[in-house]
Amino acid sequence: MCNSVNFKGRTVAVWGAARSGIAAANLLVELGAKVILSDNRHMDSLNLGQLDARVSLECGGNSLAGADVLVPSPGIKPSTPALKQALSRGVTLCSEIELAAGVAKAPIVAITGTDGKSTTTAMIGSMIDGTGRRAIVAGNIGTPFCERVLAGAGDDVFVIEVSAFQLWSCSTFVPQIAVVTNIAEDHAEYFEHDKAAYIAAKERILRDMVPDSYAILRGDDPYVGQFKTNVGVHRILFGPEEMSAGWGFDGHALLQDGKPVMDANRLSVPGQHNINNALAALAVGDALELDREAAIDGLMSFEGLPHRLQLVCQKRGVYWYNDSKATNPHAAGVGLKAIERDQIVITGGYEKNLDLTPFLDALGRAKHVYTVGPTSERLAAALDGRLPIDTCVSLNEAVHHAASIAQPNDAVILSPAASSFDAYKSYAHRGDCFNELVLALPST
Repeated sequence: MCNSVNFKGRTVAVWGAARSGIAAANLLVELGAKVILSDNRHMDSLNLGQLDARVSLECGGNSLAGADVLVPSPGIKPSTPALKQALSRGVTLCSEIELAAGVAKAPIVAITGTDGKSTTTAMIGSMIDGTGRRAIVAGNIGTPFCERVLAGAGDDVFVIEVSAFQLWSCSTFVPQIAVVTNIAEDHAEYFEHDKAAYIAAKERILRDMVPDSYAILRGDDPYVGQFKTNVGVHRILFGPEEMSAGWGFDGHALLQDGKPVMDANRLSVPGQHNINNALAALAVGDALELDREAAIDGLMSFEGLPHRLQLVCQKRGVYWYNDSKATNPHAAGVGLKAIERDQIVITGGYEKNLDLTPFLDALGRAKHVYTVGPTSERLAAALDGRLPIDTCVSLNEAVHHAASIAQPNDAVILSPAASSFDAYKSYAHRGDCFNELVLALPST
């Protein structure tokens, strides 16, 4: 098991020289390992400025070099032939998050789910900071866990976003608190269109939890609500309805065991989805025994993350929202339902052949839809005769068309319901481009 391995003097292979691979390699040499970091790309395409000089580097392919422990990049699929071959030789897999967890000197709160995990992670961090304790926020949200793990100790709390891409390769992963936000259709290509494998990767967060730890689960989710927890693990449910045991919502107040804890209008972020995120955060605060009022103050100070239903600006009375992180139809639909204004929707992107229904069902306030990218054809067919819809050749064209028809008090929302890889480096790159286009529009 990776987290009990004494790495001193051992040879460890790390596959993938992006930020998490470099962080893992650097931590491993600090632990005394001989590390071979390899990548399929050539050296001139890698950003190696932060790589420890003690790490050996091989480019143009992935190498084991006699290692019996392998830390794979989250981008490497479970079905990758070279990975399967390594496993057949008895090599032990060790996820980057598992490696860091094995040396962590402070409690770990780990958050996963299809949607909302980044916002919930950041919200929990803000809540903990509001009580005077230090939250070290890392993982899939941006900074690799291995990059921050040696900075934490004592009264600190690691708040770690973990993805299915990171969880499936864990041999052992033992958070003190685990949060699962939901399961929706996504990442089918990564798991070879095996939905059960994707769900199992998410449920993996619970497998090694020990007595007196906490599993905080979305109770009304048909998958998450059925996840199994180990004997002695506190199972805490949350969701958008009132519940006699757990964290719920009555339309006005966030509730614990049916009793009001805080009014929803005290939150700085809109939408039922953010109320759900706050319920999960408050459950974490209880598990950590944080001061309740200080925790609520920390929640109230959280103003959201970029590209997640971000209000870019108001121009000519029109509200412009960037929800570029809505990379699947479910997440996009949730965002649209949170904006209680007439809407002009800009959507489309990389085609993952996901079920569009959650997005289509959320278009009740849409006046016009502009599509861009490969999903345009399916979207146009689905909306034909239902809503005015136009296909644009670029995001720039869509923004300018939307600006030409938007009326005061309308909301124009970038709600892709698709990944960004058709035209952008990432959802953040797409969102930044949208923000630039919107801010360049005339104000009068």
